[in-house]
Parts: sequence; C-alpha cells; structure tokens
Amino acid sequence: MRKGYFIHRLLVAALAVPLVSLVSCERHLDVSGEASSVQISVDLPGNMGVEEKPWTRADGDYVNASQYEGVRTLRIIVTSGPAEDRTILYNQKVEGLTNVDTYTTTIPDLPHDSLTFFAIANEESLDMTYDDETILSNLAENHKLLFLDNADPKHFPARGPDIVGHGIPMSGSTAVRLTGDMSVRIDLYRSVVKLALVVENATKSPVTLREVSFGEFFGDCYYMFRDVNLDVPDEIQYTDMVYENLNIVIPGANDEDPSVRPYTDTLSAYFYPTHPAFEGGNSPFTLGLTTGSGAYPSQVFAPNRTFFIRNTQVNLRVRITTDVGIEIDFEVAPWDEYEVEVPTFD
Repeated sequence: MRKGYFIHRLLVAALAVPLVSLVSCERHLDVSGEASSVQISVDLPGNMGVEEKPWTRADGDYVNASQYEGVRTLRIIVTSGPAEDRTILYNQKVEGLTNVDTYTTTIPDLPHDSLTFFAIANEESLDMTYDDETILSNLAENHKLLFLDNADPKHFPARGPDIVGHGIPMSGSTAVRLTGDMSVRIDLYRSVVKLALVVENATKSPVTLREVSFGEFFGDCYYMFRDVNLDVPDEIQYTDMVYENLNIVIPGANDEDPSVRPYTDTLSAYFYPTHPAFEGGNSPFTLGLTTGSGAYPSQVFAPNRTFFIRNTQVNLRVRITTDVGIEIDFEVAPWDEYEVEVPTFD
C-alpha cells in the first residue's frame, strides 16, 4: 500500500434510525491531485419483513425469523487498483442499524481513478471483521473474497432461532471511473438461500412432528462477491441437516371449525449457495419427516433442480395424509415473498 494516510471524514446522511454509531474506522488515503466526493446509497431490494409480527411457541424454542433478516451493521469499503495490488482508500463500519433497507453516506476526497465500492452487511453473522488487513490478504488471492466456514458448529446452515443474534450476511459491489462528484448505488444481496417449510396435517387426528431431515446439499463456503449468479467455490464440501426435537403438535383437519390451523408456522433455514454434483436420480435435495407415529422415507423435493442461488427463497409445503404418506409441493421464489400459504392438493 502507498503511504501517507490521514483520518478520513464521514458525512452521514440523516436517517430515521436511532443509535447509529460508527466503528472500526480505517484510514483514508491522502491523495495528491484531483479528488471528488461520492454519495453512496446502499439498498436492499425487497421486503425486509419488519412489518411481520413476531411470534414464539409456548416453549420459546421457535421464532418467526423474518424480523431478524435485516441490516444490523454495514461496512463500506472503497479500493483502487487491480485485485493483485489493491489499495484501500476507505473502510468504515456502521453499527446500530435496525432492519434498514437503505443507507446513504458521503465520502469526500476520493481520487480520480478507477474505484471499486464494496458493502458488507452483518459480518458478525460470520464471526468476521473485515478490516484492512483481512480485506487485502483475501482480495489479493481472490477478488471474490472467499469465506470458508471452519467454525464448530458452522455459522451456516442456520435455523430461524440461530439468526436472532447477528442476522444473515449480505454484500454488494460496484465499480466506477471517478472524474468528478457523483452518486453511486450499491445493491445488497443476501449471501444465503432461505428455505421456508410448512408441514400440514391432512388427517383427522393430531400429529406430533418430531424431526425434519434434509440431504447433503448444505455447503461450507461461498464467495462474498460473486462474478455470476451461480458462483460456487470448487472446494465446497456438503453435509446434511436435521431439525431435531421439534415436538410440534399439529391439530387434525377439522372442516367444521375453520379456526383450527392444521399446519405448522414457517420453519426457516438458511444456507450458502449450493450446486452439488450428482447423477440422475441421486439428487441430494431430499426431505424426510419423523412423527410420533414413525418415520416417512426421504423424498426428492426438487427433481428438476441442480442448484440454488443466493438471495432466493425455497418454499416447501409438506402434507401428511392418511393414504399417501407425505406429499411435497416445491417452488423457488423471490426472497420478499415471506408468507408461505398452505396449498390445496387436488
């Protein structure tokens, strides 16, 4: 990196968000020659879920996680130069945000040059601090900023209750040629896929849902900044995942009492973008159920899919029947469609 730094200034646009604080302030390059100010707008398209009312089961083990999916912290980074010899001009982390879907700030005195603007939201969900040293050491090797999840237990896959503390990771970037004062927009994309599961009881008797098991399609790494929509690291390793000890009692169907809800509230899970290699009918995209009455064999729920892209929602609706066993309805939808309706199986 070139020498000659001074403490940078940050002009934060007015936000209707209380208790916003700036932390982890890195240095800002003192440039000679022409420089300009850049107004940055960081936007997260789609419904943030903040208007959806939270609920908890009586035992407190389950929460509606959509209210925790917003932006809590936001790091903005500005660099110049090629990936193999990158100079960090600016690195600032903002805390105290509350599920905001847009954030605006102005960075003064950026040099007239080819610049790249990065945004990382909720780095705490990965137990990471993307300071100058971390950014430079990673971007020098891979401009997409590989994250390898070596934690035990891993940060993702995560279930709804697991994201209450730090939310989910998000990121975005854009490159410009700065020649004067300008505005730059960075679109944030959720770095994970959301799986939303509803289980319906179509029998006349109550069913206790004990366990939901999924196949080996949950990876252990991803690229923070992707080049293409489906950008999965070659070194990714896959494991399965099980919802254990659910013990959710689903009432039996009652045509005479419409107030009876014979289905679960949404069970959510979050996982890194996935593209497992498999042949023909050996799809890892499987789901199995265990109830108080026994286990239902795993079934492929996405027979025509080989991958899932970040920032999308996988909706699964499983129906327990008396004669068939279980029926599965599946779709991939935009993330902003939070509400999962129980389908009619005709």
